[in-house]
Amino acid sequence: MHIRRSLIFPVLVLGLGLSTGVSWAETAGHEEHQGAAIELTLNGQAKWQGDENMLKGMDAIRGALATRLSAIHDGTLPLSDYKALAGEVQTQVDFMVENCKLTPEVDEQFHIVLGHVLDGVSGLEGETDPRAGAVLVVEALNAYGTHFEHANWQPLE
Repeated sequence: MHIRRSLIFPVLVLGLGLSTGVSWAETAGHEEHQGAAIELTLNGQAKWQGDENMLKGMDAIRGALATRLSAIHDGTLPLSDYKALAGEVQTQVDFMVENCKLTPEVDEQFHIVLGHVLDGVSGLEGETDPRAGAVLVVEALNAYGTHFEHANWQPLE
């Protein structure tokens, strides 16, 4: 089952007005590819606790980006590799959604992250500037790491 942005949008609408958090436009180093503002909250003063499937899927997405990050930064990643990356990321999003065991509060916050990941997937599949899609996914991953408990998580630059 492919979950695209249009299917997650109703959940995102619920979460967007909660409180201020990370703004995509404030992410350093990618000013030329600014995305829409995202607002996540913490669980009080703590990070959200996810399930094993969320951790597995997010690790896989991060790994897929990390192996290509140098070529993305250098502008040398072929268009076909951007499309392959989009497929890998989409597969992990589908896996996480299909196997979700999150509580409603955690799920609401996580779907905000997934919405931005899916925006990135759309960009990765595009012909004009797939690098901008990669930047959106990286920004979503970094926001995830700030708001969700994930042992040994490292942001991407």
